Amino acid sequence: MLMINKVKKIMIVDDNEFDCYITSKVINNVDATVDIMEFNSSLTAIQYLEEFQSSPEKLPHLIFLDIYMPLLDGFDFIEKFNEFSDVIKSHTKICILSTTVDDMYIHKAKVNESILFTSKPITKEFLQSIFY
Repeated sequence: MLMINKVKKIMIVDDNEFDCYITSKVINNVDATVDIMEFNSSLTAIQYLEEFQSSPEKLPHLIFLDIYMPLLDGFDFIEKFNEFSDVIKSHTKICILSTTVDDMYIHKAKVNESILFTSKPITKEFLQSIFY
């Protein structure tokens, strides 16, 4: 399991506001000190990362990313993220958070070893396994 040290800032990218809310609540129950940014648009989230890619203090340590989103899906988001500087790629880890049970998508998500994968809803146990 990929351990992430000192997760202080998390970005949730999910077009479903209810899923964002649930993910935020579970994160806060595990660690109330984490700063959470919610984006209901993957395009807006990419624009934020682009704008602050050279300001590590504004970047999330972890991005929880939904796969199925309009305009820019999770895989397109990862492609754009991979075009960013090494500064952001070494600072920020991505975890795909999905309801999918489609083996093809799960396999595609797991091809890149630096990307974590878990299913919705996120669990306290999963968070604890990567936070500590």
